[in-house]
Amino acid sequence: MPSHTHTDYFSTDTAFDSLYPIYIRNLSEMHWTPLHIARAAGHFLAASPNARIIDIGAGAGKFCIAAAHFTTATFYGIEQRRNFVQAGNKVITKLGINNAKLIHGNFTDLDLSTYTGIYFYNSFHENIVLEDSLDDKIERSSELYDLYNHHLLSQLKAMPNGTRLATYWLSVAEIPGCYKLCATFHNDLLKLWIKEY
Repeated sequence: MPSHTHTDYFSTDTAFDSLYPIYIRNLSEMHWTPLHIARAAGHFLAASPNARIIDIGAGAGKFCIAAAHFTTATFYGIEQRRNFVQAGNKVITKLGINNAKLIHGNFTDLDLSTYTGIYFYNSFHENIVLEDSLDDKIERSSELYDLYNHHLLSQLKAMPNGTRLATYWLSVAEIPGCYKLCATFHNDLLKLWIKEY
């Protein structure tokens, strides 16, 4: 395999995914954010000089790592699967990226108000469509889907005005009315929001 420079890894999804073990690489097409989406969402979320962005259900960290590469903001990802967190943090170290970090845990234990922006790629979906699950390492159920959605909705409502939100593969109906839809891209799959009240 030819050697890559730091930038080469961000030239195509295939190049970037090669940084991961094969079992994680094989999940990319369905479950990880494509680089062009990460770039667009990252630039939107990184609007303020001291932006701190949280990715809810970060998987192996592809969004956080790519968005951190394309911007100067700090990106955090929270993920329940320890093996994904470890794999993602290894990639962060390998690439020498100092503005991204993955955290092992459940987003319900986080105070989202410490972040200026949120990225959400419908990570609760696997609780209701089990065949779309990444693996069988965590508990999944429709009850958890409802719990997570309710918690996220209440947290979004409590965020300060000006909070930026980027959603991918998510219905408009799932976002509180206090968020204004500012733009959509890539056949409306990426939606960019700002909290107004």
